[in-house]
Amino acid sequence: GLAKTATGGDFAKAVAKKTAYAYNIKKAKKLFAEGMKEAGLKKLTLTIEGSSDSTVTKSTLDTLQQSWSELPGLTVKEKLVPFKQRLLDQENHNFDVVLAAWGADYSEPLTFLNMFVTGGSNNDGSWSNKEYDALIKSASDKNVLSDTKRTADEIKAEKVLYQNAGVNPVFWVNAATLSNSKVKGVQYFSSGASYYFWNAYKK
Repeated sequence: GLAKTATGGDFAKAVAKKTAYAYNIKKAKKLFAEGMKEAGLKKLTLTIEGSSDSTVTKSTLDTLQQSWSELPGLTVKEKLVPFKQRLLDQENHNFDVVLAAWGADYSEPLTFLNMFVTGGSNNDGSWSNKEYDALIKSASDKNVLSDTKRTADEIKAEKVLYQNAGVNPVFWVNAATLSNSKVKGVQYFSSGASYYFWNAYKK
């Protein structure tokens, strides 16, 4: 619901066909074992950091700890700190794994995809990929005025992000809203402010 493709479909659904995020513990164990061997490790301890003042953080960290601990040789610890400390640790790259969140500023995929370009101000994981950078540059520059070509660049970029595990999405924000049926004209948005009342009126 954030953005549409050039043909009017949901961008998230179009990307899902290319990435196919899925839970596959058998494949995860195989790939993890290969990575441990490449790194010359038999055991690894990772700490996942999250904001203590968020109501969903603890349950999310518990879930990640439980599922990741199924990987042989991996020990997962949790670290809960105040929101300001978590932001500071992110900015200073002082973390193993950090649970972060981002809300869209505008209704276009680049509001998220721009975050992971090399040297980007919000690229706290310092992930870098030349192919990804080139696709984002193309979508933001050469193909910016062509909905078809820009969308194609963005879908390819997210596929690169997915294949290289530049970031791992955990959940998407939803909110339940109770509204009075007598109030009309309230506008709801998937980016920026959640709702606007400038056209609202009581019937």
